[in-house]
Amino acid sequence: MAPRRGEEISVKRVAALGCKLPDQLPAGEILTDITQNKWKLGHAIGYGGFGDIYLASNDINAPIGQDAKYVIKIEPHNNGPLFVEMNFYIRAARKHMIDTWCKSQGKRRIGVPTYEGSGSHIYRGQKYRFLVIPRYGIDIGKLFISNGRKLPIKLVNRLAVQMLDALEYIHSQGYAHADVKGSNILLSLSAEDITTKKFQAYLVDYGLAYRFRTSAGVHKPFVHDERRAHEGTLEFTSRDAHHGTHSRRGDLETLGYNILQWLCGKLPWEKEDNSVTSAMDPEEVHAQKEILLSNLSLFMHKCFPYKKEPPAAIMEYMKYITELGFETKPNYSYLRSLFQSGSRQKNDVPTCLHPLRESNENISYPMSFKRPYLRERKPCRPVNGEIRITRNTQPKYPVERKEFCWEAVLALHPDKLAKISLQTPPSPLTPPPSPPPPSLPTYAMLSVIQRMKEKQSGAFRHKPLPKTLEDLKTKWMTPAMEQIVQLKKKNSLTTLSLAKVSPRVTRSRGAQLKRLGNKKSYKQIQSNKRKKGPST
Repeated sequence: MAPRRGEEISVKRVAALGCKLPDQLPAGEILTDITQNKWKLGHAIGYGGFGDIYLASNDINAPIGQDAKYVIKIEPHNNGPLFVEMNFYIRAARKHMIDTWCKSQGKRRIGVPTYEGSGSHIYRGQKYRFLVIPRYGIDIGKLFISNGRKLPIKLVNRLAVQMLDALEYIHSQGYAHADVKGSNILLSLSAEDITTKKFQAYLVDYGLAYRFRTSAGVHKPFVHDERRAHEGTLEFTSRDAHHGTHSRRGDLETLGYNILQWLCGKLPWEKEDNSVTSAMDPEEVHAQKEILLSNLSLFMHKCFPYKKEPPAAIMEYMKYITELGFETKPNYSYLRSLFQSGSRQKNDVPTCLHPLRESNENISYPMSFKRPYLRERKPCRPVNGEIRITRNTQPKYPVERKEFCWEAVLALHPDKLAKISLQTPPSPLTPPPSPPPPSLPTYAMLSVIQRMKEKQSGAFRHKPLPKTLEDLKTKWMTPAMEQIVQLKKKNSLTTLSLAKVSPRVTRSRGAQLKRLGNKKSYKQIQSNKRKKGPST
């Protein structure tokens, strides 16, 4: 007999980065949503890094059993993922919206849960946010593990078609899911559904839902956002999500990675223990995805090493994704047609879901390689080891002796050859030599070269200053400027003439007169100076 809930081993709850775990609410707690509908809590059936999941019922007077039709997700009010998910359900997942779209597309149902209610609740002074959605069965992630990390190809084809339907509806509302994976795909299973092959898969958990379309209906451009880079589950993160942006193309690429994992068991960038831990570098995983998607043949060979050819549907699907533009609307009908041919066959009940059958036609068992017959190996021994091999010192052809001639040696200019051999090779660190002068220099270049040569030889002299008016007169002088120059020259000449006849005797003039022997003139100048007296 299966153990009761109270007897199960408790799992340690770990909060996600930047989030807080809620306190466990008791069974029987009554919650009131924004439309004043009342919901009664049952026991918890799931725990996550952001919050908890409880069974729930809209009949608050009846006890809640295992056949409850609803579940309630509860998170602290400050956490962000449930707020994003609530907004998605309110704006895009109301029952009448889904029914209208299904009717327009000619479908009976799609794998998107309907919005049942949401609101806030206070328990022990702590404020919580909650969301009510329908209850579903086992998730594909658990089914994948319990079935030996492989799923039947017929079941995979059905899941692919149903997830494409769900993504088409989500994208039509302007949202991208951004976290498609097996643990977020739930089956609505019962004995009747399995036998009649009418089970439906539902895509849940819209905590990372991204609105790729603006309020004006325009697709947002591709912009690298470091804050949202590598968002989602690393194994299935699309190349666009590695850059921090999401689109319809990214959701389809993420679904393709899931389909490949369901078929082959392990993606090439997963470790040997079939996991991608947080210790792995997201940039490294992103680089592997870029390389493999640029070479689909190599990608398929790594996923299906024991098969000559991979499944044609997934090969064509991934080829279409690699050629799809960032803002281009996908052709969902074409993508569904790739998987519908394999899902519409007789007696195609998935063997992993059937209670009486336990085969799996999709498991690729490792093949034993036949080794070629190898003859008995013997120790190596030298060939012709006893024969002594010597070098033949006799020349094959007779060497002709030539007479030595000094004239021939001197004609080769041995001094120049010696200088060339002594020159050190240029170092890669030294700058290259200056290029030689041009063969046909202009007149301006010749004058510059001549001035450089004069500077190097020391023969260069500065041009003396102009002394005459004609020298001062340049081509750019106007007539007014020439008059000013003439006036300045006239004033300077007058100043010089007055300075020459000045009676003032300086020490230098006195010394000069003494040297000339003109003592009489010197005495006369001194006497004239005394008669005038000191200058005021």
